Amino acid sequence: MRVLIPFWLGVPERWFYQEFAVSIAEALGELGHQVSYFPFNDAGRLSPNEQSSLHRQVDRDKPDVVLDIACWGFGLSLTTVPDAGRSPQPIFDAYRIPYVGMLFDHPFNQAINRIASRRLHAVYPDLGHPHQLRLVYPGLTLAGEVFAPPAIRPANDRSSGRAPADRSIDVLYVGNFEPSATERFWHDPAFPNLPVEVDPQFCDALADTVMAAPERSLHLSVEEVASHYARSEGFSYYTQLRCVEWFMRQDYRRRAVSALARAGVRMRVVGRQWQHLAPFGNVQLQEPTDYDGLFRLAGAARICIDASTYLDGANDRIFLYAVNRAVCFTNASGYLRGALADGLRFYSMCDTDALTVAVQGLLARPALLAEIGAQAHAATLAAHTWRHRVAQVLGAISGSAESGHAACS
Repeated sequence: MRVLIPFWLGVPERWFYQEFAVSIAEALGELGHQVSYFPFNDAGRLSPNEQSSLHRQVDRDKPDVVLDIACWGFGLSLTTVPDAGRSPQPIFDAYRIPYVGMLFDHPFNQAINRIASRRLHAVYPDLGHPHQLRLVYPGLTLAGEVFAPPAIRPANDRSSGRAPADRSIDVLYVGNFEPSATERFWHDPAFPNLPVEVDPQFCDALADTVMAAPERSLHLSVEEVASHYARSEGFSYYTQLRCVEWFMRQDYRRRAVSALARAGVRMRVVGRQWQHLAPFGNVQLQEPTDYDGLFRLAGAARICIDASTYLDGANDRIFLYAVNRAVCFTNASGYLRGALADGLRFYSMCDTDALTVAVQGLLARPALLAEIGAQAHAATLAAHTWRHRVAQVLGAISGSAESGHAACS
């Protein structure tokens, strides 16, 4: 197949986006496909020169599919082609090219709804995200849906096979922290960028429901609250989910890190604003790193902590830690219990004290740490590389062309 990858030049250097783009292109090449990039400067629109370049590139390369990482290339799809006697058509519809929006965050954080394509496919990192998409964009029509979380490539292993005793970081947590978002900020009209469509009472009810059942997919809590809540005029699930998920994300991070810190676990915490927590002598703070730095940190860590809102899926860090033979503790157990078998350890936000006990117990058993890390490494290389993911996505897209729809599975 001939695959076109839009590439936004405005993304910060050495971020996940560049790593994903290189990894996907590498995997496509290994599988025998042809890859071309289309670089653009502004997410959401193309300049007249870029539009002309896109027309020439599509004419020349004749791509069979567009793979858009994080949906930031949606502006390409808005470029039109004249059609004699009819209204101009979006370029990829005119050429009958399927467009794949690769959603590597929650659907309401990405612009899949702004992609102009009658052959639009969505790739989700979480089995609950199709339900979220239907809540926030009920009128969106898709040609297919695929469940395919982010992956890694073998070169991402920076551990050099180091045994746990030879690693300098006992426990690693990587992620930025926003202290003000751990409170119910939707009641504060002065909170930065608070949407005017926010419904504070619905957000309160949803946050209460989520906190009562933190191991349940977010859309299930939304459906429970919606079944008995009178929604105001102009109500938007998009706004409420963005607010409550941001609150969940920050609260879960605070809970996991604080519990381990209070227990005296020796930690490295990487990210912005963690200094706003009470100081702990056992916690070393580090400013945010680039994506390559994250690989190096994972290769030096015995245990890594994942505090996730992808409860029925996985973010990229799970496999990044696993390929580096670091034992990952995660609260996301819906899909991962089967995906990595014995290569992960699970905990609940309902009992972070149990997390600290489990982490301390495992640190005291280096042989078991090494065994679990080796299992995670092997399982990841066996089924969770970008080569596996790309084959999975393209196979589903080809299948949808025959059946009319590719189901999440």
